[in-house]
Amino acid sequence: MKAVLFDFDGVIANTLQYHVEGWNRAYRKFGYDVTVNEEDISRQEGKGADQIVAGIAAMYELKLTKSQLEEITAEKRNVYKQITHASVYPETQAFLNELKQRSVRIALVTGSVIPSLLQVVDQEFLDQFEVIITQYDVVNTKPDPEPFLKAAERLKLQPEQCVVIENAPMGIKAAKAAGMYCVALRTTIHDDTWLMEADLIVDHADKIDLDLLLTIGN
Repeated sequence: MKAVLFDFDGVIANTLQYHVEGWNRAYRKFGYDVTVNEEDISRQEGKGADQIVAGIAAMYELKLTKSQLEEITAEKRNVYKQITHASVYPETQAFLNELKQRSVRIALVTGSVIPSLLQVVDQEFLDQFEVIITQYDVVNTKPDPEPFLKAAERLKLQPEQCVVIENAPMGIKAAKAAGMYCVALRTTIHDDTWLMEADLIVDHADKIDLDLLLTIGN
């Protein structure tokens, strides 16, 4: 194992409740009676916003045009910017510190976009990641393996040299399709049934045995 690839929402930071509220407020602003919950969004987490907004519309059998979906997405991002008080999980920060002490390379692979990340962390925090892959860096977002494969390519590593830290089904599917070892965190989904495709399931990043991870591939 040469590198650890982190998802952002639900892995780096506790953002889920603010994304949920953002989607609900955005849909309601345009007159749609939509009330999604954390489980609805966490199961789609990892997809691009264009796919999530369409997924919510499908849940409520709303026949919306591409332009309407784009307006709702723009409003959601505006609401998220206004309301988010998300922060980095201290357990994840501790794990990042340990990785840096061990000179393990790290990358960030998210279905989000940089402006949304910067609502939660500063540029200095993002600069510690050698590679950052966002929605705009790929054609296909999670559960397609492209985001993780692109991260490995930019790191000049083989997929089997990378470990993925995820929290949601779409990300886990993407990691396994990419041929990578995947650790799932119970930060947003507490029913392990949705996390079973991962190689290892733990409560938080501080429960990950780094000595064990470093043996993967040996």
